[in-house]
Amino acid sequence: MVSLMLSMTLLYGVSVLLNNVSPGLARHFGWTEELSRLFMVWLVFVGLGYGLERGRHVSMDLANKLVRPSLLRVLRRIIDGVGTVFCFYAAYLGWTFVERILASGQISNVLNISIAWFYAAMPVGMVLIGIRYLRYLLYPDQRTADESNTLLNH
Repeated sequence: MVSLMLSMTLLYGVSVLLNNVSPGLARHFGWTEELSRLFMVWLVFVGLGYGLERGRHVSMDLANKLVRPSLLRVLRRIIDGVGTVFCFYAAYLGWTFVERILASGQISNVLNISIAWFYAAMPVGMVLIGIRYLRYLLYPDQRTADESNTLLNH
């Protein structure tokens, strides 16, 4: 994720610099903006699982204070189960969409790569976060210290 973020920042920075310093030369580097967008899409979807692991997703702190711990553990298991099913289903839908894009042969005009590379980030990211939810569902005691502080952090 760090490599994607640094690459995206560098590419976009070069694009802005060239547009301001040498607009004639910048025409030959138009691909940097599209490649930066591709990196951003992948960064978001790959980062979902990491955000879940670190407890940085939407949190319900009020529920943590009002509901007794035994009920919160049950709710967490339900949330993990629903999250697992949803993520794998979203990955399946994303993959069917990628297959349709591949079958259509759509190519990016600027990068000259398949548009499927943009859409493939969704199924990959959803599988990664689905694996994390499944792990929490099967092994609830393996949560990190950050996640233990907020019981309903999904």
